[in-house]
Amino acid sequence: MKKLGICILLLTSSLYSKIGACGFYPHGEEIRFCFTHSKELGLLEFSNFDYSVHSFYYEGIIERQENIDLWFQFCHKKVSKEAIETAVYTTPFYEFNETSNNKMIQYLYEVKDIETIEYLKFAKSCEPFNRQYEDPWEKSESREIKKREEVIQIANKRINEVKDPSLKKRYAFLAIRLQYYNKNRKEIIRLFNTYIAKESKKDIIYYWSLYFRTKAENNDALQSYYAAQVFTNSAEKRSTIFNNFNFKIPEKEILKYAKNNKEKANIYVVKGINKYAKALNYLQKIAKIDVENKFLPFLMLREINKLEDWILTPYFSLYNPALSETKADERYNDSFSYKAIQDRIQKDRLYAEKVLTFLETLPSTIKNEKVWRVLKIQLQYLTANYKEALKEINSLETSVNKDSKIYSQIERTKALCTIAVQVNGEKRITNEIEQVILKNKENKKFVFALGRLLEYGGNKVDAALIYAGLTTKREGYYPSTEVSWKSKKNKTYSYRDYFSNYFEYINVMYSLEEVKEIIAKIQKNSTKTDSFSLWKYSYIKNDIPKLYDLVGTMHIRRNQLNKALTYFNKLEDTYWDKTAYLWGKVDDKGKRDFQNPFYKLNYTHRFIKEKENFKLNKKTVTAKLIEYLEKVKTVKNKDYYYFLVANCYYNMTYYGNAWMMRRFGMSGYDTEPYPEDEPEYMRAILAKKYYNLALKNATNDDFKILCLKMIYKCEYLEKRDTDKQKFNYSVFKKQSRTSEKLKEMNEYAEIGACAFHDYFKPSSED
Repeated sequence: MKKLGICILLLTSSLYSKIGACGFYPHGEEIRFCFTHSKELGLLEFSNFDYSVHSFYYEGIIERQENIDLWFQFCHKKVSKEAIETAVYTTPFYEFNETSNNKMIQYLYEVKDIETIEYLKFAKSCEPFNRQYEDPWEKSESREIKKREEVIQIANKRINEVKDPSLKKRYAFLAIRLQYYNKNRKEIIRLFNTYIAKESKKDIIYYWSLYFRTKAENNDALQSYYAAQVFTNSAEKRSTIFNNFNFKIPEKEILKYAKNNKEKANIYVVKGINKYAKALNYLQKIAKIDVENKFLPFLMLREINKLEDWILTPYFSLYNPALSETKADERYNDSFSYKAIQDRIQKDRLYAEKVLTFLETLPSTIKNEKVWRVLKIQLQYLTANYKEALKEINSLETSVNKDSKIYSQIERTKALCTIAVQVNGEKRITNEIEQVILKNKENKKFVFALGRLLEYGGNKVDAALIYAGLTTKREGYYPSTEVSWKSKKNKTYSYRDYFSNYFEYINVMYSLEEVKEIIAKIQKNSTKTDSFSLWKYSYIKNDIPKLYDLVGTMHIRRNQLNKALTYFNKLEDTYWDKTAYLWGKVDDKGKRDFQNPFYKLNYTHRFIKEKENFKLNKKTVTAKLIEYLEKVKTVKNKDYYYFLVANCYYNMTYYGNAWMMRRFGMSGYDTEPYPEDEPEYMRAILAKKYYNLALKNATNDDFKILCLKMIYKCEYLEKRDTDKQKFNYSVFKKQSRTSEKLKEMNEYAEIGACAFHDYFKPSSED
């Protein structure tokens, strides 16, 4: 793909900047498209288990709400939850006294509940012992175990002394936890069976205790059963208990311990959450026996997130899904197939229809009705039932608070569906969608998706403006949309087979006429002061010079030199000056990045005396090329000027010193799609044409030999590029007519880097 290079990045104006080291390829969460989020659906409790390439990423969120709610009930709802949280989790034990400013502590003293005060002080004194010690000499560890034993004895004594049943249970939990850190499995089981297991009301203390009971269990099936119950009932312990569920054990071996359907459903919950492949069967099992299970909507969300990755990631970016069903990385296949990607999308849409059909069988009285309706809308969108999704949205949005997160979820899907149902050729951003974009402009994959829908529907100009609006500029980094994507014209996988910037994309994928339309639209609308226009044009309006450069370069690619010069002339000299290191900067060794393409060939010593010394840039080179092409019509020494013209065209190829006349960057990892002049860029067709004209007008045999050698070089490039897989140099040389002509003149086809001067003898250099 001939676009912005990865290791050699040469761009105009503000495009010139540092890039990271070679070796990066977009993957994982960077490429995954996800438009449905647990936090916006009120499912924050489960967010550590959101579907992602990170498996189950624990963010360190400690869910305290369950314990706070329990204390709130204990205090007969007369103390705020904020005061309870401070007292239980923040206030040190030595501040538990009658002078405390904390409302919970004040309340306990007012009702003379000294038992509870003493419990809280004791619980806080236990905290230093609630950790594992790793002492290779076992000295400090043995001391800690001894101290912990003393604390355990106090807890055991108080279990039998306190009158309040809830405090008795809390002391038992403290003892169980301390025994866990003492690695006393038998005592954990005894304490749990004696004081916790028989409780008819299973509150959070029960499940905290069961957490440690689970870790003390040696029977893998029974441990997995316990783990499932803790997982589904304790948010705080959820992330750490998950690994105690053994997924290799047959399901029936775990289910036999379940005492009722709810406990069976909890086992299905854990099994379903663990699946990265299709898990609809677990949703069906849960719904059949426990349709109000609080995990059911979250499991549906995970299934939708999978489908978003399987459908939307390839649909909008043309990458393979970030996470396949088998977790396999399919990026390194030998060939890229747009058809294969589309076929897979259609297959996954069929699965989405099955999931939608299941959702529609759920009872209308189910809890979290609005959440389920949003999930239904997302599935309708994923199955491409855009009109049905819009009907559901119109029915639902009037009953949802417009300031709520769930409303934001709805309006984004509405924007996507609205563009999707518009007729191709007439797709546009409506006023309503403009406001949605402004609200979600940091949600770059969502906004990019809107642009992609415009592009797919034929509105490539507005699509490019959307991509440009997403551009982020950071000091020392190349401007990027922070989204990367491919083109359906890709043919193979490559290290650099993707785009991440609007300019590199239109440089390759847009026609000359389309780029001119973009410029015209910017010039017409960039002075508008409405919020959306300010966002849409804020970045790209400063790129007008760069776009002129692109149009001129596109004309160069078509060999329309006068039209190219017209656009290059629109640029101020300061534009070229800002890119001085590309056009004329001299390095420490005196070498220029852009050497005079008329007089200098790569890897050769000076062999043509430079009669003209001018500042090098696209404008001056184009003007000089036009001048020489006009001059050759009237001068006598046509061979000399044809040769200079041929040199310039040769140097404008991949192999020359002025390749930047046709490209904005060059990389060895470039792959299709290429700009329209790729054959010329790789084969030096025009150079060969003018070397032939120089040969035709040459009067000196040495100069004829030089022309033939350059023609031979161009033919070699053309043949090698045409027959990439089968090219054989020996066969080419043997079949070359130019090589035969040189043999007739007692010359080898190849030419040494030092020999150009010996052959350069045109009829005249003046």
